[in-house]
Amino acid sequence: MSIPPLSPDQARLLHDGYQAQMRGLLDDAARQYRKILKRVPDHPDVMHLLAMVRARQHRADEAIALYRAAAALKPQDAKLWYNLGLAYSSVERNGEGADAFARALALDPSLPEGAGMLFSARRSVCDWRDDAQLLAALARAADPSRPEVPPFFTLWLDDPALQLAAARRTVHRRCAGIAPHPLPARAHADGKVRIGYLSADFRNHPTTHLLVRLLEVHDRSRFDITAFSIGPNDASPYRKRVEASVDRFIDCEQDAPAQTVERARRLGIDILVDVMGHTNGNRIEILAGRAAPVQVSYLGYPGTSGADFMDYVIADPFVLPLSDALFFSEKVVHLPDTYQPNDPTLAIAPRPGRAECGLPETGFVFCAFNNARKLDPATFAIWMRLLAGVPGSVLWLIAGETARANLKREAEARGVSADRLVFAPHRPLPEHLARIALADLFLDTFPYTAHTTATDALRVGLPLVTRTGRSFASRVAGRLMQLSGLGDLVTDSAEAYEALALSLARDPGRLAAVRARLADEVARGCLLDIQRYRAQIEAAYLAMMDRLTAGMAPDHIAVAPSRGQVPGG
Repeated sequence: MSIPPLSPDQARLLHDGYQAQMRGLLDDAARQYRKILKRVPDHPDVMHLLAMVRARQHRADEAIALYRAAAALKPQDAKLWYNLGLAYSSVERNGEGADAFARALALDPSLPEGAGMLFSARRSVCDWRDDAQLLAALARAADPSRPEVPPFFTLWLDDPALQLAAARRTVHRRCAGIAPHPLPARAHADGKVRIGYLSADFRNHPTTHLLVRLLEVHDRSRFDITAFSIGPNDASPYRKRVEASVDRFIDCEQDAPAQTVERARRLGIDILVDVMGHTNGNRIEILAGRAAPVQVSYLGYPGTSGADFMDYVIADPFVLPLSDALFFSEKVVHLPDTYQPNDPTLAIAPRPGRAECGLPETGFVFCAFNNARKLDPATFAIWMRLLAGVPGSVLWLIAGETARANLKREAEARGVSADRLVFAPHRPLPEHLARIALADLFLDTFPYTAHTTATDALRVGLPLVTRTGRSFASRVAGRLMQLSGLGDLVTDSAEAYEALALSLARDPGRLAAVRARLADEVARGCLLDIQRYRAQIEAAYLAMMDRLTAGMAPDHIAVAPSRGQVPGG
């Protein structure tokens, strides 16, 4: 159909609405667009713009309805279908999101980030159609003649050089026009170092589950802590806990990046710690504006920012050995234990019985509670062979309805009855932690291994079998297991991973000894020792400040082991 023309008055409204949208004045923009649609209700481009505003306002249902209506009027618009896919994905309607992304790519194969978004949506529902082809498209992320790939999705390829190249492309596109203004070291009257944490995930989110206790225990005699929130307020207990844990909590969700930069500068933030990297909701443009003299990548993204305006990345010697520093744009800071903080105070509900969780009263329970998006066909094939090799065993998973149907079909195709897959519903974290211990062995994914999920299992005494590779993301579970006395369950090949899992499942005495060792190490070890961790990361922050105040450029930093600790890893 032809798009109805706009009158001069309506064109002015469109101009004013678009300018408001670009400045982040979303209510004003929506008001102008709605005025147009009252007079020209079938204008797909105005619908599209209003849908984009509603999506940014987290009004996903309205956005989806508008995108669908616009697509019905303008079905050849690839960008419209792409944005519809984003809206579906934002509310975990990933099957519908995958269909929209596939439609967008069919219309425009060169669509930036299109292959990555289709890959993510399909992996989220365990729809492995064209999986190899989509992975191959991601593997071309370094090629400037190919469409850009979101750096986050390169974590599914065990290739740190590719991850760096993809990150650099994204940073160049998003930040090339931002001119940073250098900031000198500043002395504060109270003598404290001012730390800012920047995140869109100060809510009920795995990263906040890890971080919040550190925020609470920071040494306030030496550090002043600010949280800059660039994401939605879910009003959860975790959001309230973060707000109460810091010296000041600043809601910057509606800010333009330059406004957040100015807030940080006015507060005299010395070290701005980005907890996002290239994860969803990041605003790397804030860092590009040089909001603080020292800027640090931390925790939320297990890879490089690819940005020359990020000074340091916090890691440990196992997940990021210095021999791999060439794949990171930042200087590497090694904490001696692990880069990952953990909250020892997490509540755990009373343990349920197996029957309450849909598990058989007898038989071996393999558990794989990673996000379904981390699962790939090759790893699933290993799991099906394990079920075949351990009679009476089941595989316990967390997956949505669409993913469940796809996984059941994949199991049957590999000769395993779908009844041997048991699906756990989502539960509040205390209940989830309580039920994990009912499993006998946790099976990890590769190359994006368990991170928060690994700690969840280890803290309740459930051992893992993992596989490590070359990338940061592939090595996190391995380091957590080393700290828990399970270094012998860390493998480096698919064959060794499968053989070890099968051996443990067939040897109850050996597995019982492993569980006893794990319980002892978690009780007396450093995995959940937040005060030990606090001292280490604060030593890292002070070392960064020492270099800054001495006029020295950032360089690699190795924090000394805590008293009584044997270096290693």
